[in-house]
Formats: sequence, structure tokens, C-alpha cells
Amino acid sequence: MPHLAAIQKKYKDQVTVLALSDEDLDTVTAFMAKDSIIPGKSWTEAMSYIVATDPDESVKTEVFKAAGGRGIPSSFIIGKDGKIEWIGHPMSMDQPLAAVVDGSWDRAAARKKHDADQAMKNEMNRIRSALSAAIQAKDQTAAMEILDQGILRFPENSSLKMQKFNLLLTRFHQYKAAYILGNQLVDINFEDSRVLNSIAWTIADTEGLEVRDLELAMKAAVQANQLTGSEDAAVLDTLARVYYETGDLRGALKWQNRASKYAAAGGQGDSIRQVLQQYQDEFDKK
Repeated sequence: MPHLAAIQKKYKDQVTVLALSDEDLDTVTAFMAKDSIIPGKSWTEAMSYIVATDPDESVKTEVFKAAGGRGIPSSFIIGKDGKIEWIGHPMSMDQPLAAVVDGSWDRAAARKKHDADQAMKNEMNRIRSALSAAIQAKDQTAAMEILDQGILRFPENSSLKMQKFNLLLTRFHQYKAAYILGNQLVDINFEDSRVLNSIAWTIADTEGLEVRDLELAMKAAVQANQLTGSEDAAVLDTLARVYYETGDLRGALKWQNRASKYAAAGGQGDSIRQVLQQYQDEFDKK
């Protein structure tokens, strides 16, 4: 990871960066001998940190799993006394590592926060598991009760409220309740382009909806576009779709054209350009 190389370069002999692979030594050695993304250098030459293997999975068992680790990549900061100071994603380690190095790190406070975060994750997993079971059983009452209890316990968690909105709208078709909640979510998350874009797209693009609050979708999509400087292909694609659903093909073409400009090649970009052609064909037939 370039980020790990940058950390090793920054701290030099103050920090030792060690990357651990669960592959066997021969596989890792063969990979390290291959050409890297840096022209003329193998991975051994390009990497500025140590790469090791865990053939008996002792580190995985005694450190990673023992600390409640599930997903990778996962990073551990080990202090000068050999004790774990911090656990998290490598892209989030800059601040805690700097504090550990300069001596300002509060291990007790970090442990307390980690334990609280882990407890919340465990409870969220329990909620999601119970919710999944209720949905599979088509038990609308149970599903709403589970979500309401979760929202009451974690009032700042927007994902639970978004799940409730999506279920009310797309699965249970409780339109009045869904749009009341949708309006609340837009107001609460008016500076969050991700949430706004999700709400707008769900309203505009979900098949089978008998009632579409396109005024709400437009409010969310316009704000999401403003927050992203009219340069996010996915947000622009959503805004174009909302215009399309209102019957404004000219507006849909304008924003889909701009989405195409900012969309990368392949994947979503190809889909955006296909939709652009669809809008253009429909416009030409008018």
C-alpha cells in the first residue's frame, strides 16, 4: 500500500512498518520479485517497509482474531512497551500514530473508545440480523419495531433511518410514512451529499412505486449536486433521472451530458452514457 510506504518514509527509524500476509512464503517471495507500479523496480525495491508471512496463522489467531478483527485490511499500532495502542483501518492511522510517536497518546481513552465502538458494531450486527429475519418472514410490524428500537438506541445513526425509509417506500409501500421520514432525513442531512443522493435516487429510480414525491427528490438531488460542485458523476446522473421522471427531457439531457463528462470509462461510466443516449433518442422523437 502506498500509504504504508509514505508512513515508513515519514517516520524513518522512529517507526517500523510491518505488513503481514496469510499467503505462504514462496507465493509472497514470487510476488515481491515481480515488476511494481514504479517503472524499473520490483516490489521488493519499491516497498520501503517489511513484508512478512504468518504460515501457522499464530498472529492471525493471537492478535487479529483475539482483538475482534473481522475485515481486512486492518492495522495495529504497537507501542514502545509492546502493547497495542490502536486498531483500525490503515487509512485512519495517521493521527493516532503521530500521537503515539510524540508521546501525547492516551491509551486508556483509546481503549475505552475502541470498546464502545466494538459494542456498537456488535449491537448493530444484531439489529441487522433480526431485521433480515423479519423481512424474510414478511413481518412488517416486527421489522419496523426492530428499526425503531435501533433508532431509539442510536439516534445519531443515519443508516438505520435510511433503512426504515427504504423499507417503507420500496418494500411495504407505506408512502405517506415513507415521505414524512424522507423529508426529515433530507432536512437533517442537508449537508450530506451521499444521503441526499441516495434518497433522490431511490424515489426517482425504484420500479413499481405508485407514488413518487418528485418534489422531495428534486430538493435532495439539487442540494447534493451543489454540495459536490456539480462534478460528481453519480450525483449528476441522479439529478438527470429526477428531471426525466418529471417529464423534463431537456433538463435530463443537460445533467446527463454533464454526468457523462465526469464519468470514468467502463462500469458506471458506460451505464451513464447509455442512459444519455436513451434520453437523446427520446428527445429527438418529440
